Parts: sequence; C-alpha cells; structure tokens
Amino acid sequence: MRTVIIRWQQPVTLTEFKMNCLAILSLAKENAASSWLLDCRSKGEVTQQESDWLSKDFYPKALEQVAPHVIVAWLLNPRQMQRLREAHTLSATSEDGMDVRQKAFLTEQEAVNWLEGSVAELEHRSHRSR
Repeated sequence: MRTVIIRWQQPVTLTEFKMNCLAILSLAKENAASSWLLDCRSKGEVTQQESDWLSKDFYPKALEQVAPHVIVAWLLNPRQMQRLREAHTLSATSEDGMDVRQKAFLTEQEAVNWLEGSVAELEHRSHRSR
C-alpha cells in the first residue's frame, strides 16, 4: 500500500493549507498513491473554508490526476473530533463522496488499519469487476 502522509506541526493559514495539499497531490501523483493520512492534530481547526475547498477543488483534481478513487484518513485531536461531530458541516473530512472515501480518527493505528482495509476492499472490488 502506497500512502502519502502529511503532518502539520503547527497551525496554518488557508493559503498554507492549500499549498500543503497541492504538494500532497504532486507526491501522490509521482508515487501512484491513492491513500492518504492527513495528521491535523497540531494544525488547528479544520475550517469550513478548507472543507469547501477540498470538496470543490482539491478532490476533483486528485481524482483526475492521481487515481479514480482516493482514500483519506484524517487524524484529529479530541477537540477537533468533537467539533466535527457537532458541526456536521465539514463534509470534506467526514462524508464519503462517489470516488472519495474518508474517515476521521483519534489514533494513528486506527487510521492506518482503516486505510489498509479500505485499500484491500477497493482492490478486491476492482479485480471482481474485470
């Protein structure tokens, strides 16, 4: 399983967030990595602007440039996870799209296990449809 990992070590602006994500896209394209672990625990809150940008701009680019399906594990701190559960508006971090499967986690081990299982499931489905 080829997975791109990004770890934010400090809070970032929207512009920095976009630049970091576009760097992920480039790295994922180079390595044919359609599974990603985004560690946001030190990044600060995931904002509505970031979520909207991911949904409208970033994920479509990823599906076009990297792979027909993308799997994203979001690693959040407890406060971020609570906000996500309360807000129900940050769809880019919690809701699956047609070709983007994603889920938020509190521990890296849970995130990695889910990524591995999701990749295996996707590979199994693609072999059956051939």
